[in-house]
Amino acid sequence: MKREMFYYIVSMLGSHITRQDTNMGQAIPPDKRVAMAIVKLASSYSLCYIANQFGMAACTVRQATGEVCQLLKDIAANKIIYLVNLQQVTDDFNEKGFPNCVGALDSTHIPLLCPAGSERTYTNRKGHASMILQAVVDHRGWFTYIHTRWTGSVHDVRMFRNSPLTALMEEGHCSFGMEETVIRGVTIPPVIFMDAGYPLKPSLMKPYGGSVTNPQKLAFNHYYSSWRTAVECVFD
Repeated sequence: MKREMFYYIVSMLGSHITRQDTNMGQAIPPDKRVAMAIVKLASSYSLCYIANQFGMAACTVRQATGEVCQLLKDIAANKIIYLVNLQQVTDDFNEKGFPNCVGALDSTHIPLLCPAGSERTYTNRKGHASMILQAVVDHRGWFTYIHTRWTGSVHDVRMFRNSPLTALMEEGHCSFGMEETVIRGVTIPPVIFMDAGYPLKPSLMKPYGGSVTNPQKLAFNHYYSSWRTAVECVFD
């Protein structure tokens, strides 16, 4: 992150995280609160490690990170997180052989310490506790949509069906502003790539299932699989 961007974020959030000095001590300045949150978000360092680096308590780092994340969501999301060029996204997907695609969806499991008594809820199919992160990425592997809060035992498809993205798709808002296109007489809406486990819908694209022998279908699945592999690498 450049210095200019850091202070831009501080200027947006500063008035919301400024605290008054008390007889017990001086308040933590806004730039320090933002810095602690950014370090936590950008690294795998523990709260204790970050706290030691800033001379703070671990609970203070946790509180600052929560506050900054909430404010970024409420205030800064529409100013910082956006698709630079929608047409470029579809054009680049088209060059890879996938017309009118606006993104690819995949999921990953974020390991965590399981809360006492919740082992069954948090344990995923690989046997460790986690939360699921579901995301859509563009042709560069940049995130354009994320959704979490579901525990590791939940199936990816169930999470998708109950996510805000599904509601947006049903309301016709998942196209990110792109129009339908006609290819060989067939109208193709803006679509999102998903793996074979997800349902096939007008705005969702998935590979052919079952025993595929048709050469064209085999070719489609081959190219689709190569692109899905690239998307999965985003989470590595």
